[in-house]
Amino acid sequence: MKKTLIISLFVLAMIIPNINVKAVDVSNEEELRNAIEQGGDITLTQNIEIKKPLVIDKDVNISGQWYYILMQGDDTLMTVNSGNVTLDCFGLTAGWNGQYNELGNPIDVIKNQGIALEINGGNVNFNDANISAGNVGIEVNGGTVTGNPGIRAGEYNYDNRTFSGGKGMIVNGGNVDLGVGIASGGTALTVNNGSNVTLNGAGIDSYEGNGIEVNDGSVVNNSEYGATIFGTKNAIYLNGGSINLNGPIGLSSSTEGKGIYINKGANTKIDGDVLNLGKDFVFSYDYGTTPNFSIYVNPDIKELRVNDEKKFMELLDNKLNLGFCSDTYGGPSSQTEEERKATCSTLGVNYDGPIESNELNKCTVVYINGVKQNEPDASCTPVAEDENTENNQGPQIVEVPSTSAYGSIIIIVLGIICVIVSVFVMRKMTKKTN
Repeated sequence: MKKTLIISLFVLAMIIPNINVKAVDVSNEEELRNAIEQGGDITLTQNIEIKKPLVIDKDVNISGQWYYILMQGDDTLMTVNSGNVTLDCFGLTAGWNGQYNELGNPIDVIKNQGIALEINGGNVNFNDANISAGNVGIEVNGGTVTGNPGIRAGEYNYDNRTFSGGKGMIVNGGNVDLGVGIASGGTALTVNNGSNVTLNGAGIDSYEGNGIEVNDGSVVNNSEYGATIFGTKNAIYLNGGSINLNGPIGLSSSTEGKGIYINKGANTKIDGDVLNLGKDFVFSYDYGTTPNFSIYVNPDIKELRVNDEKKFMELLDNKLNLGFCSDTYGGPSSQTEEERKATCSTLGVNYDGPIESNELNKCTVVYINGVKQNEPDASCTPVAEDENTENNQGPQIVEVPSTSAYGSIIIIVLGIICVIVSVFVMRKMTKKTN
C-alpha cells in the first residue's frame, strides 16, 4: 500500500507541470484586479469600467478581442512598475466620458483628462493595442517598451476629424523601440531627459503642436521603414536633441509651420549633430504646406551641426540648402534640375524644388559632416566658455578691497603663530610627564 502511494505521488508530480492552465477570463473590475495581482494570462470577455487605477508589478499577459478597459476622471488608468507585460488586442481608455461612438467603441469619446498608461519599469510589449486618453496616452519613465501600439490623445472633433488638447506619448527615460501610430491635439511624441527612441515605421499627427519634439540630449532614430509626420506648428522640432532620419520621410504642417525647426544647433548632451540624414533618406512634404521654409534654423544659435550621408547638403549664400531629391552619389552641384525631378518621380514622392533654409545669422558657424563650412563675421564676439554666466558675458571679476586683503594676511599670520605656540606647549608638557 505504501509503495503504491509513493508511485501515485510520483506520477502526479510528473503530470501536473505539463497541464496547460487555462487563461483567467474576467468580466468586471474585481475579477480583473484579482487576476492582475495573481499574474499570468488574462482574457477580457467584455468592456470593463474600473473605478480605481490598476498597478502591475509582475508578469501579466492581457488580451481581449478588442474589448476595452475604461476609466472616467483624471487618474492614471494603468501603471507598470515591473514584470514582463504584454498588452494584446484590446484597448485602454482614460478620461472616458461614459459614452460610446456610433461604432460602439469608446476611443473618441473622452474628455481632456487622465493618463492611459504610465511605464516606470519592466518590459512592456504591445501587440496591436489601442491606447487613448484625454491628457496623455503613454508616459514612459523607465523600462523597455516594444511592439505596435496605436495612440490617441485629446478630445476628438467629429466635424473636422481633429483632436484638441492632450499629448500622445511622452518619453522621460527607458528604452523605447516601436512601430507606432499617434494622433493627438498637442505634441504627438515628446522625448526628454536624454532618452533614446527608435521608430520602426510611424504615422504621427499633431493638430495643435509639434509632430515630434526632441529636447535636450535626447535622440530619435527612424528606421528604413520611414515615417509620415504632421505637426500644425512643426513636423519636427529639435530643441537640443538629435533625430536620425532614414527611408522615405513625408513631412507636413500648417501653412505657418515648418517641416523641421532647429531651435538649438547641437545636441546639448553629446555635442553632436542635431539632424542626421541617412543614405536611403528621401525627403518629401505635401503640396500647400510648409510654404515658408522646410528647414528653419533659429537665427540666434551660434553653432549648427548636421550630418548628410548622401552629401548633397550645402551652405550656400548663408543658407542651408538641400537638394530635394537626389541619388546616393549625386549632390547639388552634380545633378541638374531634370535629374532631380527624375529621381523624385522614380521614388514616387513630391518634387517641390530644393530645400532652402532661412538666412542664417552672420555669427552662426555651420558644420556639415563634421567639416566647418564658414567663419563667423569679424564683428562677432566669441561665445563665453562659461555657459552659466549671465548673458554669456564671461566670468565677472570682483575686486577685493585692499583692507580685506590685509585683514586676510593678518589672520593667516596669527594662525601660524598659534600653531607654533601649541607645538611648543605640547613638547613642554611631554617632558614634564616623562
